Amino acid sequence: MEKTLQELATLVGGRVVGDGSIVITETRSFEQAVKQSITFAVGEYVEHIALCQAGAVIVESEVKDAPIAQIVVDNAKAAFAQVLELFHPPVVVPREVHSTAIIGKNVTIGRNVAIGAYCVINDNAVIGDDVTIRPYVYIGHNVRIGEGSDIYAGAIVHENCILGKRVVLRAKAVIGGEGFGFATENGVHTHIPQVGNVILEDDVEVGSCTTIDNATMGSTLVRRGTKIDNLVHLGHNVEIGEDCFLIAQVGIAGSTKCGNHVIFAGQTGCTGHITIGDNVQFAGKTGITGNVPSNSIMAGYPMRPHKEWLKLAAYENRLPDMVKTVKQLQKEIDALKAQLKES
Repeated sequence: MEKTLQELATLVGGRVVGDGSIVITETRSFEQAVKQSITFAVGEYVEHIALCQAGAVIVESEVKDAPIAQIVVDNAKAAFAQVLELFHPPVVVPREVHSTAIIGKNVTIGRNVAIGAYCVINDNAVIGDDVTIRPYVYIGHNVRIGEGSDIYAGAIVHENCILGKRVVLRAKAVIGGEGFGFATENGVHTHIPQVGNVILEDDVEVGSCTTIDNATMGSTLVRRGTKIDNLVHLGHNVEIGEDCFLIAQVGIAGSTKCGNHVIFAGQTGCTGHITIGDNVQFAGKTGITGNVPSNSIMAGYPMRPHKEWLKLAAYENRLPDMVKTVKQLQKEIDALKAQLKES
């Protein structure tokens, strides 16, 4: 595919700085860009734009005297995403039910649905319009999947779970697996039946190999617009608010309630039965040990306010020198004590 820079600027609603007739044939990262490619630059990358080898770069403010053509837009990442979709259109999945798929009794299938090879759709499932179910997917009894959803290869949606509109499940995600509930007596663990389900509201995305357990009773709930990365685990009866980010390897224990617009950075771990407010941010590897008020920024284990954690981290780096100083001071104190005794 070939597009002039001006054509790309028109696509993303941007303004060309430089030669709009430059022909672009591919997209690349900032570091790997070549003359015929386009990339984007935000943050610290803008400072190094003169070193970029791309034919053009998408930026959010014009870079004066830069030796490279630019498209200036309000949001460079979003604009570059549009260009990516243009040069790398999604694979077209045939809108058909594959001959090897197993369809149960009383299954409702909407219009323009794709069901891939070796899928299993159990009894009483409801599949909305424009849903894509890729090969080897398992859909349990009574599951409801909203229109426009996309279920990638090998994903599992257990019985009674509900997926809203435009939900995306990446490969091997497991929704509604048995919640981890046991009663222990005399050292023996007895399983407690987990009879609830999972509800994913509209526009939720779930990464590969992420597991969201069903509720003991009621529903484990992920609200509208939340995006969940790969290898995340949500325990039974967890509730996650709207437009949250859960990054790779986050684990949230059962019955935790989380507000809207919360960010869990990678490898954050959260104890169960607590409440987290709105607009909270957790730095990577934070150990969440109790309730967290809205608008907090937390870090460390056990968690503490981020600014406090930064101070403690700085002190840790100075501990060896501080220990030497304390030892020297102790020697001086001991010497003064000896002098006082002699006098």
